[in-house]
Amino acid sequence: MTNLLKRLALAAGANGLLLLLAAVLFDKFELSFVGWLIAAALFTLLTMLLGGIMDSLAGRYAAQATFLGGLATTWVALLIIDQLTKRKNFDLEGLGTWVLTVLIVWLGTVVYGLVDARVIKTRKA
Repeated sequence: MTNLLKRLALAAGANGLLLLLAAVLFDKFELSFVGWLIAAALFTLLTMLLGGIMDSLAGRYAAQATFLGGLATTWVALLIIDQLTKRKNFDLEGLGTWVLTVLIVWLGTVVYGLVDARVIKTRKA
């Protein structure tokens, strides 16, 4: 398996765990097994695509854009998943649930990104 596929699989796994954590923590976040699989795959794909767009738009404001762009990307990806997935499989309800889910998933992706970057840097050295 190529490095890209390994990284993609690990990212999907990490995203799946983050979504599962949020669903366990919040009563207003309904997530079935099928919804979990769909959400982990879509979230990984969407954050890669949207993250690439945000990076290209960031320009010289990369540090600030990374913080805000990451939050925005997480929110937009979850919003798209919520709209595309049947309610019985994936359903986020309530402002508090949305805000806290976005923060948990975003923070988890930041931590995963740091670990992933460190592993890649270690392999190149």
